[in-house]
Amino acid sequence: MARDDHSAVDRVADILEFVATQKGGATFSEIVRSLAIPKSSLHPLIHTLCKRRFVLYRENEQRYFLGDRIFSLGFQYGSATGLLGMISDALAELARSVEETCYFGVLAGNEVLYLLKQVASNPIQVTARPGYRLKAYASAIGKSLLSQFDRDELLRLYPDGLEPVTENTVTDMEELCRQLSKGREEGFLYEKEESSEHVQCVAAPVFYQQKVTAALSVAFPIFTEAVIPEKIQFNKEKLTLVRQKIEDIIARNRGEWVYGD
Repeated sequence: MARDDHSAVDRVADILEFVATQKGGATFSEIVRSLAIPKSSLHPLIHTLCKRRFVLYRENEQRYFLGDRIFSLGFQYGSATGLLGMISDALAELARSVEETCYFGVLAGNEVLYLLKQVASNPIQVTARPGYRLKAYASAIGKSLLSQFDRDELLRLYPDGLEPVTENTVTDMEELCRQLSKGREEGFLYEKEESSEHVQCVAAPVFYQQKVTAALSVAFPIFTEAVIPEKIQFNKEKLTLVRQKIEDIIARNRGEWVYGD
């Protein structure tokens, strides 16, 4: 592939990622300015993306939005096999048993990508949802995914350091390493208001052939009976049971596992 072809592919990816972050859509000028793409180069790219329905142009607003083809591809990613459905059923079992909101995610670069969410009857309000991405160090589920790495690998993942998501997010690399080390010994990782206010989580890594391939978590408020030691221990016991079930599901269907790095 020629260098210009590489550049065009990079620009297409940049355009899609930028438009995805703009809830109110993006104008042509905003795309040019934000991505530093020459107008002459952007015109044919955006035209093709619109023609293929990866991008939608609303002429009355003169703004670009993600198109329905993106939704279709995303849906196919999540439902191309029955594997994610089986894991979703196991996660629903966990949510029912602990009566809290539960998540399943994988590592994508240095972020946790949330693939599944199962809501309890009285759900707490947190930001994470399927498709949501968050710096992994800022959540218990992300820390579970990072527990496979040593300090040098973490430094390569976060060369610019650990930026806070909330005022409680761990921002010290040595402290993160300490938490991950303790988590490897205990089998569980924790966070308290590091990604969402008034919410804490306990999480566990999911293994395949002795390597971390995913993680799942239970999220609960910091100010209810959910935080008493007996309840937290109950959550951890249920996490362990469902984690083992999910590990068995992945092992039996490994050829269909296409999620995460």
